[in-house]
Amino acid sequence: MLTPRRLLFATGLAAFTFALPFAFAQPKRGGGAAKPKPAASATAKPAKDGEAPTPTAESDAGPSDDGGDLPVAKPETWEGGIKPSPLTPQPNEYPGAVDGGAPLDYDRILADIAALRARVAAASQNLYLSRIAISVQSEGSDSRIARLTVSLDDGVVFTAPQGFRADDAKAVYDHAVSPGRHAVTVEAERKDAKDESFRSAQRSRFIVDVPKDQVLKVELRVSDDSTMGADFPGDKSGRYDLRVRLRAKASPVGKAP
Repeated sequence: MLTPRRLLFATGLAAFTFALPFAFAQPKRGGGAAKPKPAASATAKPAKDGEAPTPTAESDAGPSDDGGDLPVAKPETWEGGIKPSPLTPQPNEYPGAVDGGAPLDYDRILADIAALRARVAAASQNLYLSRIAISVQSEGSDSRIARLTVSLDDGVVFTAPQGFRADDAKAVYDHAVSPGRHAVTVEAERKDAKDESFRSAQRSRFIVDVPKDQVLKVELRVSDDSTMGADFPGDKSGRYDLRVRLRAKASPVGKAP
């Protein structure tokens, strides 16, 4: 059986239990909102004697991450200024134009060479009794000689004129030379009589021996049995057959008076 005292105690406990959650949910009173701290001064305060200077906000913040200007590296110096790029040309890489002097007069040079050869030939005529006589003969009815030169020891001694043809042997050079070995060179170019677009050329070099106090007769025969111009346009078949042959024979000569 509840006594009045027990009933009062139970009623008070129930009221306390009901009010306790509301008491903890209420905000604290008194101080109000917290005040923000004052911003640090951007200018450092002067330090007193014996004390370290007060750090500023900028020095405490460290490097900025807001995308500001980054420090630029100083260019590498070199003797006389900034070091040039490896792609920069050197001062002497492209030298200026050098005056080569007056152009060569080739006509005069060729004339001097011809005069020198003439003097050598005149001296040989008086010094040596040995001689060399060169003749040329051409063969081939279906071809024409476009160019023909004969050289002795790399010096041209005969150049065929335009339309040259020699059905019989034709003397082209006869002169005194030193006894011994000499080189006879023939350069021949032929063209077909029916179609001049069909051409062939040949360079032949022969070494001959001129005996002492003798004359060496050299017979050159240029023969052409080519059929390109006559056969190829119709039959689509033909051949080039250009030949240069040499025959040499020595015989004694009399003494000069």
